Amino acid sequence: MRCFSLAIAEKWKSNQFRPQDNPTATHHQPVGLPAEMARFDSSDRLDQGLKFDQVVAPVIPVVSPKKNKMSSKFKLELQKKTPAQKVTMGEAHIAAMTGNADFPVATRVPDDAAVLAAVNGLKSAQAAVISTKTIWRSKVVDSETAEDLFDSVLTARAGNCEAVKPNDPAALLTTALPMRGDPTPVGDLPAPSDVRATMGDAQGSMDVMCDAMAGASTYILEVRVHTTGSPVLITKVMQQSSITLPGLTSGTTYAFRMAAVGPNGQGPWSDEAVKMAP
Repeated sequence: MRCFSLAIAEKWKSNQFRPQDNPTATHHQPVGLPAEMARFDSSDRLDQGLKFDQVVAPVIPVVSPKKNKMSSKFKLELQKKTPAQKVTMGEAHIAAMTGNADFPVATRVPDDAAVLAAVNGLKSAQAAVISTKTIWRSKVVDSETAEDLFDSVLTARAGNCEAVKPNDPAALLTTALPMRGDPTPVGDLPAPSDVRATMGDAQGSMDVMCDAMAGASTYILEVRVHTTGSPVLITKVMQQSSITLPGLTSGTTYAFRMAAVGPNGQGPWSDEAVKMAP
């Protein structure tokens, strides 16, 4: 009995088991299945809606046939053409189609009348644009000429009114012409800023300067040797905020300071700028 069971197991493993090999077996071949189909599960998932060992036919993708897109033999490039170039092209086309036996008049779409109307419409519109531009340029020139004349006449009138009433602000106000405001007092000037000295072009020459100040009429410059308690060697009064000092001793270090003079007199001295003469 044990040997008989082992034989059945070997046949079962080799997929050779048939019901007639074991008369006591109660297995029956399912209806509709091939006789030699293996009794094993397939790799299909349970969520695919398939029955046990159901054979699934491969899905063949449906490929739509490609439609050949006809490309135009003409290269119009209308977006790159100016209106004048389009008119020239349209007129050349109309002339070429006149008496053209390859394209009978009855088969032409749009018809010749529509093409001619489109060409003439664009040509007329372009002529109007050119005419308008010419008129506009002429009007701009007229406006500029009129503006120059206005400026000249009003300037002369303002000069005449001031000559008649030179020191009468109340009378000048009655002209309705814009008046200058009263000058704002400058007040006390601060010390000059950014006082600096640089080497000049010649030996013993120094360039000294500061930032220009609004309201300053003159600037004062003092120069001394940069040692404690040394006296002032040079004093300069200048109309400008810069000056070139020649004749300094090469290799000597100097100290420079500046002050600005305004309506209220001299302002405070700046910090010293120190530099060795070249």
